[in-house]
Amino acid sequence: MNNKSNKSFNDTPLTDLDYGGVIYEPSENAKKFQKSKQKLNDKSVVKKQIKKAPNFNFGLFLSLTISIGVVIFIIVTSLTYSSISSYIGLPKPTDNIEQDINNLPNDNNSLVLDSSTNENLTGIIKNIDYEKNIFTFTDIKTNKIYTLKAKPSTVFKDKYDNMLTISEVKTGSIVDFSFDDSNKLNYVKENSNSFSLENVTNAKIDLELNLLSINDKSYKIDDNVNVLKNAQPYDIINISSLDIIDIKGYDNTIYFIDVKKGNGTLKLTNKPNLTNAFVEIDRDIFKSLSEIDTVNLSEGKHKVVIRSDDSISFVKEVDIISGEETVLDLSQIQNKTATLLIKSNVTDYTLYINNTVETSREPLKLSYGTYTIRAEKEGYTPFETQISINSPQATLNINLEKIEKVGEVNISSNPDNAEVYINNAFVGYTPLNYKVPQGVHTITLKKSGYNDFVLSSVTIGEEESSFNITMHKSQTETTTQDTTPEEPTI
Repeated sequence: MNNKSNKSFNDTPLTDLDYGGVIYEPSENAKKFQKSKQKLNDKSVVKKQIKKAPNFNFGLFLSLTISIGVVIFIIVTSLTYSSISSYIGLPKPTDNIEQDINNLPNDNNSLVLDSSTNENLTGIIKNIDYEKNIFTFTDIKTNKIYTLKAKPSTVFKDKYDNMLTISEVKTGSIVDFSFDDSNKLNYVKENSNSFSLENVTNAKIDLELNLLSINDKSYKIDDNVNVLKNAQPYDIINISSLDIIDIKGYDNTIYFIDVKKGNGTLKLTNKPNLTNAFVEIDRDIFKSLSEIDTVNLSEGKHKVVIRSDDSISFVKEVDIISGEETVLDLSQIQNKTATLLIKSNVTDYTLYINNTVETSREPLKLSYGTYTIRAEKEGYTPFETQISINSPQATLNINLEKIEKVGEVNISSNPDNAEVYINNAFVGYTPLNYKVPQGVHTITLKKSGYNDFVLSSVTIGEEESSFNITMHKSQTETTTQDTTPEEPTI
């Protein structure tokens, strides 16, 4: 800068002093000096020697003045903006979006676009910081990530153009959005072609085909699908048909899955040997106890009931944790027991229960169930039966029949067709071949017109006994035949 401060007041009028293009008002002392000088000239007073004013460094003065002005301007502007932002909710000058979003997802694809390219973008909301009003979007067409901040004038709408509050906007929503050059959101609106499915069950995922099927409808799964569980990243491979999930997508493609309830495993240990035992879970799952060791269940509380013919019903509530195995010990199941009283027509017999010898003859203590019971004794026909015990007390009557050795008798008579009685019991007509228990018996033959023929104390042994009996006409019959009736007297 050309320094003109070396000019003296004697050479240039004070009012025309030019200091770097800035004209300053003369000071009061300078004005008095000018007037005094004018008077001396008018009166032709002898000029006195006037000392030159010291050199004035105008460049230094100007620099200091400008610096002070800039500082004052910055302070006033900062205070004014802070006051206004506190009132209308604008970001403060110290707000740094990059610092505010330290913990939000971001990568090298983040863009700051000019106003000609940041309108009408379609993306999925990956994260929302409601406290700081910061949104993270992924463009579903380019996979670019945008981290943007809402402002008081940001408009939020659903797909039907209804206004939403910021708290009603949810992670995973497919939206159209735009922002200004300072990374502030202008609007966020749910895309009209987006869809949302809530509380979905029985979803089947085919990771090879990247398809998710619900009943008869299938959806494509985006390669960059965002899967969360409890607001934390979750591996899609762990999702099963037992899970309860929320789904959000666009044009038949799924971009977001929120696992509301996962699944875990219930393991049954120390299973007792029960008859007709069944496992019932939540009145929905019914399986034979012998066929089940583990079962997958959705996370949360479940009611497990085990029923059997020979045990008291077992009821237990279990809490299934997602991704973990819950063990249920069944050793605490108490069998039902009953008292079995056995009555028999003989003594000293051998008793078998389910083919195992039972030595006790006192009332037996048996669990509820079905048993095969057999009794044996030499010389008697074995006794066998099945009994089902389902009450506190039961009685069983055992009747053993004695095995008798038999012999064979061959009886013929003259004349034939005589009635044969053994021990006064009619057994047939002659000729007769008949088996009777070995021992002493009485054989009687009877025929009309003949005297009864009686064989008493006949011993029948192992060998066949034969009897050929000639029967005699009765005396009454003989007399009747020999007497000639007299001619009637006239």
